Amino acid sequence: MLDPDAPTGAGFWHWVTRDNPAAATGLGSTPPPGTVSGTNSAGATGYLGPCPGSGDITHHYRITVYALDTPTLGLPATTPAGVTTFTMSGHILGYARITADARR
Repeated sequence: MLDPDAPTGAGFWHWVTRDNPAAATGLGSTPPPGTVSGTNSAGATGYLGPCPGSGDITHHYRITVYALDTPTLGLPATTPAGVTTFTMSGHILGYARITADARR
């Protein structure tokens, strides 16, 4: 989940998971076995909810799921989201995206 509107110059990653099993039908508070919860832009592991600044513009949170041609990227959980997306860029078969908007 990426917030491209965060005032960082490169957006803010709120959530990154990878190596999700192909048979998985959802991601709850406990990801399916084999899933790697990556490091978000705050340096923490796991999900970090939306929190646009008070009075800031509307933020658009892009939630994207990718289908890859490899069962694993073999990256450590501490790999930054930007490196993860760069590494998987040559393996993408398809993707689905939904955008959620938030403002305070």
